Amino acid sequence: MESTSPIVLGMPLGIFLLFASGVFYAVCAWFLWKKLREEKSELISALFAFLTYQTINMVFMGLELYTGNMVYGRISALAILIGSAYMLKFPLSHFSSWARKVVFMLSLIVALGLFVWFIQTPETEKLLMKFVLWYDLIVNGIVVGGTMIIFGLRTIERTYRTKAISGGAGVISCCVAANAYLLSGAMLTSAVFQFLAPVLILGALFFKKKN
Repeated sequence: MESTSPIVLGMPLGIFLLFASGVFYAVCAWFLWKKLREEKSELISALFAFLTYQTINMVFMGLELYTGNMVYGRISALAILIGSAYMLKFPLSHFSSWARKVVFMLSLIVALGLFVWFIQTPETEKLLMKFVLWYDLIVNGIVVGGTMIIFGLRTIERTYRTKAISGGAGVISCCVAANAYLLSGAMLTSAVFQFLAPVLILGALFFKKKN
């Protein structure tokens, strides 16, 4: 964590920004939920899942860092693991509904099994958050976010291309860039990329409305 961090509302700036990011993601998830009611698609569903699990993750990660209570860290980790299972449906959007359900269940079982293993001892639980950040970086950032951009580049439909590329860039901004900086201890830099993600995601939707 960056040293000599300013204090905001009685907490270090990095922790304050985690709470602020959580609120921002919640507001953006609400806007996207309204969009999901109008346009049901695998892309919008995946982006809604992303904003939702990141809202929970950031709020409870902030609570863990602020209070030192590892129960909050468990909730944060579960949000990432369960959210990742939902996100993994998107790369398989061209497969059958049955195949997507199987992948979802398998990934959920594996993720929850790993979670249970990590919380068995205090020593392994200390490694839980680092593990889920790497898990988030690889599964959601590289696999899902990368797939969104690839699908966007392959389509000839302009609106979908814009939403997919911008949405994928948003997911990568949070899950790859922000997580990488957070793992290195640069919380303030991480927060910049966390805030950027919803802007890219919702910006694509506003772009559609104007064109």
